[in-house]
Amino acid sequence: MLEERISFGSSGAKNIVGILHHPAGDLPCGAIILCHGMDSNKDSEKLISLSRGLATSGFLTLRFDFAYVGESSERFEDITYSGEVEDLRGACSFIRERYSGDIGILGSSMGGTVALLFAAEDPGIAALVTIAAPVHPEAFPRRILSPDALQKWRDRGFTFYNRQRLNLALLEDLESLNVIESARKIACPVLIIHGESDEVVPVEEAHELNACISGKKKLLILKGTDHRLSNPLMMQQALTEAVDWLTAHVGRRAK
Repeated sequence: MLEERISFGSSGAKNIVGILHHPAGDLPCGAIILCHGMDSNKDSEKLISLSRGLATSGFLTLRFDFAYVGESSERFEDITYSGEVEDLRGACSFIRERYSGDIGILGSSMGGTVALLFAAEDPGIAALVTIAAPVHPEAFPRRILSPDALQKWRDRGFTFYNRQRLNLALLEDLESLNVIESARKIACPVLIIHGESDEVVPVEEAHELNACISGKKKLLILKGTDHRLSNPLMMQQALTEAVDWLTAHVGRRAK
């Protein structure tokens, strides 16, 4: 199987770098775009394993660095959810230029929320998988910062998280989002995977997301598992379930 280094642009970034995994043999049976989390990138072990597994199953698969991390061109301090939605739009346009069949999306953590927001806007997405996706990202600053620290972020225009600078644009973007309202618009089949003991995104958010999806859906709560799915057995179960879901719902060959 061929792994091709590619790049594309979006309305928010000049150069986004990714790896496109081509399946062996005949035409792809579908295309999958993978979206990493805030503290990750396209070269995470999870995304590499998923990409190769999906390519083995016959899918054209793209993993890429969102604009603010890895090999892509922008600055981490400017990260926003809306900016990442634009990056995903660019990734989807890139795939559609190369392939005319079904496209599915898998997103992890912040990337899962970005995938939800994008799928709500694009009825052409065939299927969606989220792993540990926050549906109330606007609540995260209040969980990690005191009221005084939150006000200081507003006053001086930036803060630090995990030794990384974050500009005020992220806070303002978070306050403008309504992920639940967006999720209610999603028409494609959705698999929701979440760790029961997620210390970053409360498992209740997975149940809330499941309740607002009106179409075909499945909720998989992994017992005793944290945000990163650090238990290798639980990680493998999540990846297997994700590949099975995408295989079942993304399958029209290009014409």
